Amino acid sequence: MRRAGLLAAALPLMLGSTAPEADHSVPVAPPAFASPAPVIPLSSARLPGFAAKLANRPLPRGPELWAGPLPEDALERLALAPTSERQAARWDYALGQIGARRAAEALGALDTMLADDADMALVPGYRLARGVALAMLTRPAEALAMLTDPMLARNPEACLWRLLAQVQAQRAGAAMAELKCSIPAVNARRLERAGTFIRAAAWAAIRTNNARTALDWLAQLSDHDDAANILRGEALIALGNLPEGRLRLDRVRQGGGPEHRIEAELALVESLVARHQMPVPEALKRTERILFLWRGGEVEQRALTLGYDLAERKRDALAALRFGGMLLRYGEPGERAVEILAACQQRMFAILDPASKLKLADAAGLFWDNRDLAPTGPQGDRMLDLLAGRLAGAGLYERAADLLSYQMRARAKDVEKGPISAQVARLYLLGGLPGKAILALRESEQPAYPPASLAARRHVQAVALYQLGRIGEALALTEDQPELDALRAEMLWRRRDWRALAAGAGALPMKGALSAVDQALILRRAVALAMLGDERGVAALRGRYGAAFARLPSGPAFALLTGPASAMTSDGITRAMAAIPAVSVAGEDDALLDALPPAPAPPPHK
Repeated sequence: MRRAGLLAAALPLMLGSTAPEADHSVPVAPPAFASPAPVIPLSSARLPGFAAKLANRPLPRGPELWAGPLPEDALERLALAPTSERQAARWDYALGQIGARRAAEALGALDTMLADDADMALVPGYRLARGVALAMLTRPAEALAMLTDPMLARNPEACLWRLLAQVQAQRAGAAMAELKCSIPAVNARRLERAGTFIRAAAWAAIRTNNARTALDWLAQLSDHDDAANILRGEALIALGNLPEGRLRLDRVRQGGGPEHRIEAELALVESLVARHQMPVPEALKRTERILFLWRGGEVEQRALTLGYDLAERKRDALAALRFGGMLLRYGEPGERAVEILAACQQRMFAILDPASKLKLADAAGLFWDNRDLAPTGPQGDRMLDLLAGRLAGAGLYERAADLLSYQMRARAKDVEKGPISAQVARLYLLGGLPGKAILALRESEQPAYPPASLAARRHVQAVALYQLGRIGEALALTEDQPELDALRAEMLWRRRDWRALAAGAGALPMKGALSAVDQALILRRAVALAMLGDERGVAALRGRYGAAFARLPSGPAFALLTGPASAMTSDGITRAMAAIPAVSVAGEDDALLDALPPAPAPPPHK
């Protein structure tokens, strides 16, 4: 079987230097001496000793490292090995499993070795073996962590597997940086074993504008190799040969396996979009179909990335949020993660804004689907407030209150709960749920709130008690609270409590121009005094406000209510009360006092 030699032959085209022959060794950098690490007592390892023995062995520079015993023989030896030889038996077993492409079994043995002796992680040979197993399992981040070691920096086998791991991590530039060092390891392999690495190098070359070199490398592989044909198609399109490139991809789309067919479709869309040969809406539609047909692996990662970029180009905020959310949730966006997350959060703010044209149901659904992307801290609170505001604007008060109730319990700390708890209680009151409003206030009760928060909480608590029919407790909360005078006056008027209403002098306005609310308060006081027959109080009221009412449309009603008692009849009082300006004396509290409990669900049909 012929060797893979074209990689070395093509290298000068790109690097401008003579490539080393496959059988030549690569010069090793002089060792860097450092202070010795502290000696770990042997008692810290359950099976010590083998790490030093393995470190003293020369590190092979090619695939012969994995020429271990047959897995069956290694397993038998491992089963019979005494304690003193168990680590060595595990090592042979792991090498045999890597040689047989059984990475999961190899990794299990290597991890067991590490658990019995932490010094194994310091041995370059062990790190190389574990990194190779992880790369075989497509775990590039962990593989690179093991393979990035000063002792492995110029080792061709380590360079080769770092190249593969960098390609798995979608980092073409970093992969190409490993190419020169890895060539001896590629050329030392038979072609059927080198194909994976040739394709990986070709992938990186295409994405670093070296498509011609990639085609030279791929020429070694079979014309019926589906994975190689996908790369050939991408390289040909990159070089401007669209018909031949499409033909290569179409061959795979029609005759390849399921994953290769999907990958060829994705490669065609990516290549044509990059060269403005396909309209963005059509490309987005085809990407949606790819994601519908395929889940998992590099194909889904690439499709999600393409879908997000296409949605950005189309300025489709909803599609960009959907693709970006899936990419952050299920993919590995790498360095773009921060950028994509910030863009998704901005779009969430935009769709929740009251000015958004998106229907509330769709906006709430998108928020719920992407709630894990919501920012923390004040920005997250602002997002919840926007959604709660839209829910309340649509009359969904209980839903809005439940949303902010979560914010109150899980996000707000200490005094932050004060204003939120008052807002939650107000929304429950608007929904006709005074019991839930009282519960929200009790759950967040603490003495450390500032005066403004305490007053706001007392305000909604009084309304909740009023809605529950606990009028005495509600009025008791409003006593000696000037900021609650208007609310108290409204409660007393609705209860027709003339005596308490007549005694509340603090609610009356000062002299001067009277607003509609001022007129209503004064006329209500006049009604209360008249109903009690308090002529002295009526006279005082007439003397204080008579001149101001003389110029107002409500003047006749004021004159009737504050005139002689002998001229006042029940019919006259009724007409005077009807002439009181129809304004909201209690402001926003009128809506709270008027809120009705939700209607019960109809009984099911029998």
